[in-house]
Amino acid sequence: MKHSLDFINLNRPNATAIISQDGQHITYQQLAHDTVEASRLLEPNNTIFIIAKNDYPAVTFYLAGMEFNTVPLLLSNRLQAEQLQSLIMQYQPNFILVDKKRVNEFTGFNIVHERKQYCLLKKNAATKPKLHPKLAFLATTSGSTGSPKLVRFSKQNLISNARSIIEYLAISEKERAIAHLPISYSYGLSILNSHLIAGASIYLTNETIMDKSFWESMAEHDITSFSGVPFHYESLLRMRLSTMNLPKLKTMTQAGGKLNERFLQKMSQLCEQMNVQFWVMYGQTEASPRIAYLPSNKLKENPDSIGVAIPHGKLWVKDREGRDITSSGKIGELVYEGDNVCLGYAKSLTDLNNGDENKGLLETGDLALCHSGLFFLKGRIKRFIKVFGNRISLTHVETILYELGYDAIAYGSDDKLNIAIVGNLDIDLSKLKFNLSELLAINFTAINIKTISRIPRLESGKVDYQCLMK
Repeated sequence: MKHSLDFINLNRPNATAIISQDGQHITYQQLAHDTVEASRLLEPNNTIFIIAKNDYPAVTFYLAGMEFNTVPLLLSNRLQAEQLQSLIMQYQPNFILVDKKRVNEFTGFNIVHERKQYCLLKKNAATKPKLHPKLAFLATTSGSTGSPKLVRFSKQNLISNARSIIEYLAISEKERAIAHLPISYSYGLSILNSHLIAGASIYLTNETIMDKSFWESMAEHDITSFSGVPFHYESLLRMRLSTMNLPKLKTMTQAGGKLNERFLQKMSQLCEQMNVQFWVMYGQTEASPRIAYLPSNKLKENPDSIGVAIPHGKLWVKDREGRDITSSGKIGELVYEGDNVCLGYAKSLTDLNNGDENKGLLETGDLALCHSGLFFLKGRIKRFIKVFGNRISLTHVETILYELGYDAIAYGSDDKLNIAIVGNLDIDLSKLKFNLSELLAINFTAINIKTISRIPRLESGKVDYQCLMK
């Protein structure tokens, strides 16, 4: 093959790269061929929206875009038509890959190719956008897949992060991960990138951990690595994981938010019994996405730590004046530096021509301190609200409610603290409001409590705060 590929490891061309949900084994050579074929349907220096599930055609068009300079934006196939049309209006893509069932949603586009259940659409009156030479990939900001605000990445951003992940997790050609997290989610995409660059293999699936077939597939395809967000691990602890037949499983990773310390300790104990390494990780979409990891052998003594910076990255803590206070052990804003930090944001089509605004430095918005070489999160700057002049940590409120025996989510804005409690419990809301007002030292009139049947979540497993606010 004349074109060298950055995301497809061709050291073993006949080795399996991807196993599709229908059981098809695709070799690295076949993946490279299909990627080149997909690229011939696209045009360089353009953008493509890929609205898809974890399916092979979506992967090939994503790779085609990355390898041959058509900038992809991966979107969940569950994205509502109204949100999707807003993004299309804002960024004017010339190509769209979408399920055949949704083709009628798009006016001004023609079908130029069909592949399995997907259609490739091309804009009728296509005009080339002005794209910055470094721009290679676009992503939605974490937690809001319909937001018109996008994150801009270079190819080097994604490759450097994948290589760092390969290094600290020691991903070899023998590894096989189950890709059940959506590839439109930065954590899910990082699993795909790191394993393909390492020459390992991926089982692509749209099954959920609640499906019996999911665990049958784990055993049948000799899966060695499982990844999940807190919601997944909370569910796993209720599913008697240790009784399942998973002889090849040797690695489990957790990111996408903080797992409750009690669950974390249980998972650590369970993995120890199963002879499985459990890695807690921290990241943000803007960092492609991995920033830090806690080695599994340090978890027992430091369950509340995010660990250390990924290889070739740097973490430090700054005060309000921007001074480095890492060594002092004081709380400040966590800052990350590395080649995986994104170029910046985009709010309009013209922003796609902007260059590298971050210069490798990311202010995370998280409060943290460093102790004995490990970093510990202490809250999120934006997860604080001011109620009648009192600064309230929403994370602290959730911790209080958890200790009182409630499964709850806290959210709100200045002068209003909203709480959603799971379950049709016989709760004396007035008494709870009074107790919280005493504990938080705020007026009880600022507290609003409601009960919900379940916590609404995004496809990534994170809390859907927009849904709660409706």
